[in-house]
Amino acid sequence: MADKVAEAPLGGEQWLTGHSVFVRHLIARRDNNRLGLLTLPTHAGEMLPVFSTELEARAFLRFGLFGAGWQVRESTAGELISLLMGHIADVDLVSLDPPLAVALDGGAPVELTSKKDFISALMREPLLMSL
Repeated sequence: MADKVAEAPLGGEQWLTGHSVFVRHLIARRDNNRLGLLTLPTHAGEMLPVFSTELEARAFLRFGLFGAGWQVRESTAGELISLLMGHIADVDLVSLDPPLAVALDGGAPVELTSKKDFISALMREPLLMSL
């Protein structure tokens, strides 16, 4: 039986029902049985857009700017950390809930967080290793 996601009353954060597992949403697709994650170029480097809610991620994806096959994918904090340190280790920036203007115009202003700071926030403690 699949776990359902419950929205927390403050900040639109989501948790898996019955568990203390925090979830975020990514835009992903399968490329030859391999997970492909949407990343976007910015003035400071490649950025991973991460969304607080499925609704925000779907709104970002709705305009079909990225081609076929992209879907909203739920991701736990542990999986996000694993992806950022392994699968997409070359991505150094994260944007939480970026505005759609980022997708429409790569030069649009967006709040960026370093991968290290984002991982530290997910872990709720400082990351002592260098990335």
